[in-house]
Amino acid sequence: MGRNTKLKIKKPRKLRYISSKPFFSNKEIIFRSGGRAKVFNISSRLQIFALIFVVLIGVWSTYSYHIYHKSDKLMSKLDHTRDAYADLMSDFVAVHKNINSLFAMLADENVDNESDLNRYKQQVQVMEDKIKQITDNEDWLKNEGLDQNMTVREAILERDRVLSERAILLSKIQQLESSVQKLEISEMEILNKVAKISEVETQKIKDALSNINKSIKNQNKYYNPLAGGKKDSSGGAFEPAPEVDNEKLSQKMRDVFSQIDDLSYYRDVMRSVPTGKPVWNYHVSSPFGYRADPFNKQSATHKGVDLASNQGNIIKVMADGKVTRNEWVNGYGNLIEIDHENGFKTKYAHLNKSYVTKGQTVTKGDQIAEVGSTGRSTGPHLHYEVIYNGVNVDQMAFITAFNKQ
Repeated sequence: MGRNTKLKIKKPRKLRYISSKPFFSNKEIIFRSGGRAKVFNISSRLQIFALIFVVLIGVWSTYSYHIYHKSDKLMSKLDHTRDAYADLMSDFVAVHKNINSLFAMLADENVDNESDLNRYKQQVQVMEDKIKQITDNEDWLKNEGLDQNMTVREAILERDRVLSERAILLSKIQQLESSVQKLEISEMEILNKVAKISEVETQKIKDALSNINKSIKNQNKYYNPLAGGKKDSSGGAFEPAPEVDNEKLSQKMRDVFSQIDDLSYYRDVMRSVPTGKPVWNYHVSSPFGYRADPFNKQSATHKGVDLASNQGNIIKVMADGKVTRNEWVNGYGNLIEIDHENGFKTKYAHLNKSYVTKGQTVTKGDQIAEVGSTGRSTGPHLHYEVIYNGVNVDQMAFITAFNKQ
């Protein structure tokens, strides 16, 4: 290299580095429309601000969702999950019981397709196992709790029903009590009227008996309607009467019943005592006792009373009794005698026609004969006698016994 040559050393070229543009570099957005273009510049600062805003919104939304939504779920679960599961299990228990009952009924009826029945049982068992699996970890969903829940519900429903019925019953009781009070007042008024009627009727009978005894006493006799203790003769099984809370009303009832018993007894007694008119239309043509004989005008004793009446008029018996004579008797003509079986006898003479036979039982008011003029008689009339214990007594006391009040 002896030559003076100059070596030309080439300078290395400067490498041109192509650096990437920053992410938040200025951006241009071009909109073309109708052959025109519009350019919008977005600075890096605006891009950073927008990003920060979006991030903040996202963070706030996430936080709010987490706090609000999750909390709401938790509260809802706390407030409603237990009741929901309890209701579900209650319904399941009820359905399960019904299904078991259905299976039992189908088994009793010997269902032909037994395989279908078993399949249904297996399906139910699977469903029951799954529900139990879900609820095994929850103590409050145990069967005892469910039974208690159902029992409480039923008790609440039963309580409400009982309270409703109790209110209705109380209202009805008040109405009944008011009605009972009104009825008791009415009953007291009725009892007072019945007592008054019984008292008046009983007194009439006693007065009649008193008039009869005045006549009987003249013959040294006395008729006692209570003789023999028949009034107190009674018996029978004990049947307690309904209790009455109103003591005043109860006492009044006892008094009235006693008065009615007395009246009933005296009425029964009087059915065998010959009182009343044996013939409806009459006039006394010859009284009881001493008189002038109608044929010879001499003084005579008359054992009966002559009741003048039209021939054929009906004669009725004035007390229950039995016919002991039905025959022709000298002086009496056609005669009927009836024994009243309590010391009293009656005779009916001068009859035109007889309707009864000897031995026949008669009842007070029965028709026994017709007025006539048979035997020793001056005209149609009824010769009527009343005999007590073998002694003739004044018949007019018996005929008018209830007229002298």
